[in-house]
Amino acid sequence: MALIDFKCTKCGKKFFEIIKPSEIGKIKCPDCGGDVKRVYEERSIGKHSNGESSGCGGNCSACSGCH
Repeated sequence: MALIDFKCTKCGKKFFEIIKPSEIGKIKCPDCGGDVKRVYEERSIGKHSNGESSGCGGNCSACSGCH
């Protein structure tokens, strides 16, 4: 399983799916049903001050402090 980022070629919505790589061609936009293309989004992974892993999205102003 992989976390894959997509962008709709019809409405422009960006979203991600956790799928098998073999399922990439089956994905449609959840909003309009349009075709999608795979995009590459930057992601950060950090740890909370208590040592637990965090899927930090990089928006530090909304974060409780994973750095």
